[in-house]
Amino acid sequence: MNNFVVVGGGTAGWITALFIKKNVPYSEVTVIASSEIGILGAGEGTTPPFIKFLENLNISVEDIIKHAKGTIKNGIKFTNWNGDGSYYYHPFWEKNSIGLSEELCNNSLVNYNKLLEKQDIDALHFDANLLAKYLQTIGLKRGINLIDDEVVEILQNEKEYITGLKLKSNTIVDLDFVFDCSGFKRLIIGKHYKSQWNSYADILPVNRAMPFFLDNANENNLPPYTEAIAMKYGWMWKIPVQGRYGCGYVFDSSYVTDEEIKQELEDYLGHEIKSPRMFNFDAGCYEKTWIKNCIAIGLSSGFSEPLEATSIWIQTTSLEYFLYKINGILLRDDQSIEEYNNGVNRMNYDLVNFIQFHYLSQRKDSEFWRNFETKTKKTQTMKSLLEICKGRLPIIGDMVCGENSILKTYKIDSWYLIGNGTKRFNVDLYTDKPYDTKGFINHSEYIDHVNL
Repeated sequence: MNNFVVVGGGTAGWITALFIKKNVPYSEVTVIASSEIGILGAGEGTTPPFIKFLENLNISVEDIIKHAKGTIKNGIKFTNWNGDGSYYYHPFWEKNSIGLSEELCNNSLVNYNKLLEKQDIDALHFDANLLAKYLQTIGLKRGINLIDDEVVEILQNEKEYITGLKLKSNTIVDLDFVFDCSGFKRLIIGKHYKSQWNSYADILPVNRAMPFFLDNANENNLPPYTEAIAMKYGWMWKIPVQGRYGCGYVFDSSYVTDEEIKQELEDYLGHEIKSPRMFNFDAGCYEKTWIKNCIAIGLSSGFSEPLEATSIWIQTTSLEYFLYKINGILLRDDQSIEEYNNGVNRMNYDLVNFIQFHYLSQRKDSEFWRNFETKTKKTQTMKSLLEICKGRLPIIGDMVCGENSILKTYKIDSWYLIGNGTKRFNVDLYTDKPYDTKGFINHSEYIDHVNL
């Protein structure tokens, strides 16, 4: 029997624990999390792969709606990224359905037929704190152990494999394999193993966030999308969950103070806001997120930024790739570890290129936007793409989208949508035919129906 330990009790920690318990037979799984420390509670949006991941864990969409104030996410609405008040959508639909998806989003409709048939339903929003609590409840029912304590020392043998964790209570927890889900603390992969940090700060310079909440208790047409609103020094996320919007301004602190950011938000919204806490981040990831008998999952492995909600996607894909690479019980196979680390690095590289592409827009109304294209570093992939965009549309062979890889990132249609939305190029993504909305239901009505 393999003894797995997960350090951290946020979404990443409980997702990891449930995944291992389900997919690695005869395993003992223990989560170590301190209720005194709590969790960050950020990251309330997902991408389509999360639905299938939940299905693998026998957790339904309805469960998330009922227990974590979940809502449906058809895609992302990008507002004012060109500085002209216009918007465009990045929906999770095939290209020939782009116009339909925009109509659904604008009219707060969700695909009821898909929901009834439990087909792919795009993605979800949720209250991150409630989701972690709900996943913990499920985990305890499924035999996962929980220790409410704090790790103070990491014990290892002469070959640098971790043998146990010493807790604040002086308890020693023995283990065969450990997942570092300690968030920005990065206790094991970062502080203990000191893996090399690959910074993306010169590619994605936003480095600070001011989160806050807005009330939507009287919302009759709950939007089925995340809204990403471009601001003077970055952008604001606006995520609808039941009873509130989870919001936050992500910005480059080298241009502006916290007080100026708060004032800009209040001018935009027309009222005062209260931020529960600010947090800094350095866009990047560790060169090796699997070292010896430890893998970092979630924020402990790295973080680019909130745009496109890729954090949970990286978590779930990394876990699936880990399962593929252990090939049964080979937890200490050096070749598999190297291949895993290379694959995760490639995925992060692809995602960082895609996120940077959003910022290369027509907006030039502040120093941040005027400087972005000229002062940020471009990877060779991005340089090639921008050159191609001057004369033609990119094709799949131009991209590093991993179409034939287990670690799939964004398809070419997504690049078209962003490039078209930011006026990098023009492509006909819409059809002239009328859209049949039969089988669709108002988003708020659906949420109320599930909660009955």
